[in-house]
This record gives sequence, C-alpha cells and structure tokens, in this order.
Amino acid sequence: MKPRLLLPLIAATGALLLTGCGQTGPLPVFGKAITSDWIKADYDGKPGDEYIATSNLQDVVFNERGEVIGWFVKSYAGTPYIKRKADGTVDLSGLKAQASLVNMVGERKALALTGDGLDPAQPAQATVPQLSTNLPANEQTGIFKYTQNGVSVTKTVVLHPRNFKIDLKTDVTGGPTRVNMLFPGLGKNDSPSVQANAQGAATPVKVQGAGTQTVENIQYAALQEKPNQLAHALILRPQSGTTVNATLTGGEQGLITASLPAASNLEIYGGKNELIHLYQSGYSELPGLFQPNVFGKISLVIVKIMEEIYKVVGNWGLVLMLLTVLLRLIMWPLMQAQGRTTARMQVMQPAIKEIQERYKDRKDRDSQVAMQAEMQKLYKLYNFNPAGCVSTFIPFPVLIALWSTIRNFEFDSGFLWLPDLAIPDPIYVLALLYLIVNIGQLYVMTRKNPQMFKQQAAIYLVFLYFALTFPAGVTIYIILSTMIGILQQVIINKQVEAETATIGQKVQKTTVAAGAGGASSGKVVIAKAAPNMPGATKTRKPSKTLDAPKD
Repeated sequence: MKPRLLLPLIAATGALLLTGCGQTGPLPVFGKAITSDWIKADYDGKPGDEYIATSNLQDVVFNERGEVIGWFVKSYAGTPYIKRKADGTVDLSGLKAQASLVNMVGERKALALTGDGLDPAQPAQATVPQLSTNLPANEQTGIFKYTQNGVSVTKTVVLHPRNFKIDLKTDVTGGPTRVNMLFPGLGKNDSPSVQANAQGAATPVKVQGAGTQTVENIQYAALQEKPNQLAHALILRPQSGTTVNATLTGGEQGLITASLPAASNLEIYGGKNELIHLYQSGYSELPGLFQPNVFGKISLVIVKIMEEIYKVVGNWGLVLMLLTVLLRLIMWPLMQAQGRTTARMQVMQPAIKEIQERYKDRKDRDSQVAMQAEMQKLYKLYNFNPAGCVSTFIPFPVLIALWSTIRNFEFDSGFLWLPDLAIPDPIYVLALLYLIVNIGQLYVMTRKNPQMFKQQAAIYLVFLYFALTFPAGVTIYIILSTMIGILQQVIINKQVEAETATIGQKVQKTTVAAGAGGASSGKVVIAKAAPNMPGATKTRKPSKTLDAPKD
C-alpha cells in the first residue's frame, strides 16, 4: 500500500467506525450541559400533560398513570433533543421528529397494567404525580397514582440518570392478587430477540419468529436487538423476593407480559444493547444475555484495568490519561516501526518524484519494469521497507476496543472544567484542541510534501463536527494519544534525517541515437552512495549501468 494513501484510508475507516454511519442529532448547545430533571409538557397532543424524565442518556415520557409512552435512548450522550424556550415552555419537535432517534415502545405503552378491573385502554382517575430529582444520589423519582374500577394502583419509579436502570415498585390494592405488566418493543425492529431465563437455569428460553413461550419464576426476561452502537435492549429482573412469570411473544409485536404479585419490585434496564453499559449495570454475566466478540473481550479487559487504576487515583480523568500513556508505551515499538516508514518515505519523496517524472509518458511494460527496478534500488539505498505500513493496522483491534470502551463508559464525575466525561465538552475547548493536535500530527508526517498536507488537512475539518459530539473522555484520549504520537514522530524524523543525511544519489541519463526507424536507446546511470554513507567502504566502486528500455 502506498503510504500517501494510508492516512485517508485510516481517516475514512475511522469515520465509519466512530460514527456508526448514523446521524448524530442536534449538536450540544454551547456552554450548556443537560441537567437531569423532570419536564411537564404536552407530548401526545391529547388532553392532560405528560412527564418527561430527561437526562444525558435518554428521555423517558410517562403519562399520568406512570405508563411509558415514549422511550428515547440517545445515540450520543448529551444530545439536546428537547429545547427549552425563553418563556418557560419546551419544544418537543426534535424529540418526536428526529430521524436518528427511535421510540423503543413505538405506539404502545410500557409498564401498563392489565388484570381484573385494570385496562390501559380505558379511562382512569389519576392524581398529579409527585416528582423529584436527587442528582448526588443519581435518582429521578416519580410517584404515580390512579384508580380504575375500584382498584388503586401506586407506581414508584426511580430512574438513574447516569445509567439505563429503573427501579419500579408497584402496589395494587382492592383488586386481583396478581396483575400483568406489559413490556413491548423494540421500536422499529420487526423481530427482536425475545428470551427469558428461569431461576437456576443454565440457558434461556428463546422465542423464534411469531411464537409464544411462558417461563415461570424468571431470573430475567429480555427484548434485544442485534448488538451494535445503535441497538436497544429492554430487560427486567425481579427484586426483593418478587416472583415473576413471563410470557414471551416474538415477531413484529415483540412483547414480554410479566405476571406480578399485587406488591412487586422490579429492576428494569432500558437502553443500549451494548457490552460496556450492560457490564456497568451488572447484566453482562446473566446467562445467555450477551456474548462478546473479540473486541468486546478486549473492552472488558480495558474496563477492568480502568477500574483498578481508579482505585489508586480516585479520578476518572486521571484514569484516562494514565491509561492512554500506558497503552501508548506498550504500542511504542509498533508505532516506531510505522513512524520510521513514514519518515523515510518523506525523505525519499524528491527522488521518487524524479523517477516518476522521467517515466510518466512511458507506459509500455519494459519502461514500467525499469521504473520499478529504479524504485527498488532507491528503497534499498534508503533502507526503506514498504511492508512497514502494515504495522499501522496491528494495534487497530486494541484501539477500536479502547475507543468503544471509553465512548460507552458511564463516568460518575467530571474533570477540570468538564461537568461529565461521558458527554461532549459544553464549551468546545476539547474539540478545538482535537483539531489543533491532529493538524500538528499531519504536519510532522507530511512536512516535506506541502501539497499532501493541504489535501489531507481538510479531512480534519470534517472530523471537527464529530469531535463536537464525542464524549469528553473520548476526546481527551484522542488528544493525549495524538500528542504522544507527535512527540514520537518528531524523534523518529530527526533520527531518520540523521541516518540519511549522507545518502546521495546522482542520476545521469544519456540518450544515444539508435538505428533505423527512429528508435532510440539510452543508458541510465545510478551512482552508488558516497563513501561516508552508512555501510559504505572507503574504496569507491565503479557505478552500475542499467540499460534503459526502448521507447
């Protein structure tokens, strides 16, 4: 692979990997991070207000009965889909109309109760819910009460803004001893994976297609999309001795119907079907729930290293910096090999262009063979190995896993001026530093080829947009890693320039008239290196002569 094509290829690949080929939604508002809170607004256009628990990770819309009618998980944490107006009202158009945002429950309702006297499609008498937010405790609490056909229901919902877990306590009085709670999903997915695992079972029961299965005394039940950065999962686990039987319905109308006692406690996970979030929430070890691939296994190792470092330093920002330095030191030999290849290619550029210029109008096979022979002699003269570019790709599995880990990790603190490492920098300082250090790295790699620098610098102007949406932790990692890479490349450049300073190349081209037909032939003479170049002897040998190809 030609080194001049390597950076654009990496950049294009990175764009696909980092953005998931998807839309990011509105950019964070300058100077403002989302504050987790409850918002009272008219979401569905029907009589009565709805209550929205907003946070950096998701916006969850409840009606007055505590049923979820909108469950929006953000692809990029901190994206402001809800706009607060100056008059105190809110604009929900971004929440309802954003193409990249999926309502996990679609047109249905989650946490709805059915049973004797209870029907979510029929009217009920509801009271105004009690709403509170306690950010130090990582809690948004809503207490919803309603009465229907003489049956009284109280739902205490506790959301945790820094993760996707919800604690749900339900009390039903004056009605049946057991009720059904509905968990529909998942949004636009016409056939999600539906499964449940019984207490003590080794493998879960799964529904294939539009079938139905019932699992008694479950350990968990789950609706899941195929894992990726944009996939969703809805998982429920009984708590505090609650016995739950689950009826699983597959197909387009994927559904978990949970049979609960009148007084019950559940833990619900509604968010990304992604390894790091599931690991932090304590779900990754549930049997049959998630099978990590090779990148996932690397990510788990990285997370555990991060947790061990945190036990020592007690600050996630310092953890990221130390982890970055540690990994760059481990990968230093690999990056050294790639850096030397890049540096030597830059030193060789004038000679390469000279050879290419001489053969630019000679496309016959003999000429091309001769050009390649000259290039190989040049490579040998400068001790250049084109295969050195391959070393660039060796660290990729670790780098991809590291990026994914930091992107999805939910930090419980900020760093310096940053309110939260899991959301973008609200004042864009990191995005600016990201642009500066990447342009700096590009310069040290292409300093002898200004045209290449100008062409490739535009790539980072495009990447600046994505930097505005990156979690601050990701951007810190990229900036620090790039700075270390610049330092390493500067050291390499000086070493290579010193090694190649005495290498001289004298090219003498003579053209001799040929015989009949106007054909011409010539000799191309490439002088050997000067006596004082590395590896040269004191006695100068006669120069070698290559027959130039016929035109």
